[in-house]
Amino acid sequence: MQKSLSYEQLVERVHHLEKCLEKHHEVSELLDSKEKEYQKIFDSATCAFLIFDRKGRVVNVNLQACKMYGYSFDEFLTLSREDIVHPEFHPMFEKFKMDTKAKGAFFYESRDVTKDGTILDVEARGTEFHYRGSKHQLAIVQDVTERKKEEQALRKAFREIEELKEQLFQENLFLKEEIAEKNKHKTIIGQSPALIAAIKNAEQVAETSSTVIVFGETGTGKDLLAQLIHQLSLRRDLPMVKVNCAALPPHLIESELFGHEKGAFTGAIAARTGRFEIANKSTIFLDEIGELPLIVQAKLLRILQEGQFERVGSSKTIKVDVRIIAATNRDLIQAIKEGTFREDLFYRLNIFPIVMPPLRDRPEDIPLLVQTFVKEFEKSMGKSVKSISGKSMALMQTYAWPGNVRELRNAIERAMILMKDNKLRVILNETMVEIKDRPLSLQELEKAYINDVLKKTGGRIRGKGGAAEILGIKPNTLDFRIKKLGIR
Repeated sequence: MQKSLSYEQLVERVHHLEKCLEKHHEVSELLDSKEKEYQKIFDSATCAFLIFDRKGRVVNVNLQACKMYGYSFDEFLTLSREDIVHPEFHPMFEKFKMDTKAKGAFFYESRDVTKDGTILDVEARGTEFHYRGSKHQLAIVQDVTERKKEEQALRKAFREIEELKEQLFQENLFLKEEIAEKNKHKTIIGQSPALIAAIKNAEQVAETSSTVIVFGETGTGKDLLAQLIHQLSLRRDLPMVKVNCAALPPHLIESELFGHEKGAFTGAIAARTGRFEIANKSTIFLDEIGELPLIVQAKLLRILQEGQFERVGSSKTIKVDVRIIAATNRDLIQAIKEGTFREDLFYRLNIFPIVMPPLRDRPEDIPLLVQTFVKEFEKSMGKSVKSISGKSMALMQTYAWPGNVRELRNAIERAMILMKDNKLRVILNETMVEIKDRPLSLQELEKAYINDVLKKTGGRIRGKGGAAEILGIKPNTLDFRIKKLGIR
């Protein structure tokens, strides 16, 4: 049986309880004051603060979080982490929950979704802590959307700078080649009707953007004609890009022309700009185009039709504005029959064909060419040629020159190397011809004179204004003299 308390004891107990209640009230007021103070600090933060319970539900946020995500405080308390995180990052948070159990502190990057559906790139740092008597997670979230955009723009700018550096490097190489070529042959040398006709055709097509194909034997100067077309065109301010299709290995020619991405094939340790990209807004000269593999011919056809292509190892389409000049010493019609050249590509290229005549069809240009090459090698070798005789010139004019102008130049260079005492010996068809200053024979003078008259009449012998009338002899007599003197 419980012993009853006296009145004095009851009063003492009541006083004690009153003191405890007063102390509790004071503590409660202090706690409320501290919580309001902490909430004020919480709300003044410039980053979004979110507190989640162990189930991922939002239990508290600051004003910056409401401003960033567009939810009111009360709306936030109805959400969970998955409600504000973009669905593509949900799997990451399953792993994240397991990791935080072990580590406590955390950092992650994700994409969050605001109330109006705007997607934000965010970075979050935080830790686990005790809040209202249980474990919670505090996430300090920063909106880095603009920074990410700036980083992407910066990376894109760096890529463009690298591509431009590569293009500038390649353009400088081609510009050096172009300057060297210009210094080597400042003009196309010759005044024969066949050569003049080719030059006039080049002048006519130069100011257009039409595709040109130059036909001619090896060594006739197809590249010089292409250079002339470019110099007379509206694209002359940029260097012409030259590609010798026969000199490139078949497995690398596609990469050389169209470029490749890093890792596109074994050895592709970095991305490379192709010749067509380098030639954008300019001219590309495809020498020996008949040597292109069929797979590359297909891509070239697309450029001619659509002005676009893809780098090797890339699906990104690149558009270019390039004027194409092609050249070949092959019979492309025969190549089409043999299945080594596309017929549709031929007709795309054959818009404006120009034929460079072989040297044997323009013997009247040989004296000018010889003079030019002699001057060139006199300067580089420090030697001097006193004179070139008419007989030696006549012999060179009757030689077939299967290697054309290139062979003639090589013959003069070889003769200059072997020359002694200002005497030039030129090897023609394995015959040593000594070039020295001496009077022409009567037969040589007659041959040279008949040659000049035939040039003026365009090879016409009979009729009014013909060579026979000018020479004052009968046409049959002139026929006989031509055969006897070996005039072609």
